[in-house]
Amino acid sequence: MGEFKIRGKPQIAIDVDGTLAKTMEALIEKFNKENNTNHTIDEIDNWDMGVIKVFGSLEKFLEMYNELWEEEREKIQPHITREQLKELLEYYDVVVVSNRQDKRHEEFIQKWLKENFGFDFKIVLVGEILDKINNGNYELIIDDAPPLAEAIVNCNNCSKILILVERPWNKNIIQKIKGENVICVKSTEEAIKLAIKLRKEQLEEKRKIAINA
Repeated sequence: MGEFKIRGKPQIAIDVDGTLAKTMEALIEKFNKENNTNHTIDEIDNWDMGVIKVFGSLEKFLEMYNELWEEEREKIQPHITREQLKELLEYYDVVVVSNRQDKRHEEFIQKWLKENFGFDFKIVLVGEILDKINNGNYELIIDDAPPLAEAIVNCNNCSKILILVERPWNKNIIQKIKGENVICVKSTEEAIKLAIKLRKEQLEEKRKIAINA
């Protein structure tokens, strides 16, 4: 199957780690087994400091992260079902966007997506997290990254809407966010339901305008 792209629909960008994929859960389980520890994901209540607290260093975290995606992708469970993502595809042109430096990860992500959801997707790897805002014609972004929320809230002319999925590392940010362009939800499933709802409302508004024209 080729790239799954539906023309004439607005683009929506969806993050991988922490949003589509339970990457951190798999990494912590892997680390605990290899080191006879009992860390939990709730310990990562701040991204950099939390990662260092659990894994010892950012270097060790990245080493295990690359190993997991390259050799043990089957251990990474999805946050949503194939049916939920398929429904989203009825309303949006889905682009999977991930902040990764190693270009080999495009292949790893595509294999993981195909194995878990049965589709090929357009994948965009960005070097900097804020490129998710600056690049692409995304109407909506579904993500869990605190810097994205802060950037969109502080952007005067940003037309993109971020649906921020609550995770341990962004809970403090969620409590402080006040902006029309950032909507906080409890899960990726809830984010997808909201995105579909927003698109349905948009289509209904267009239908009404066409009738009254």
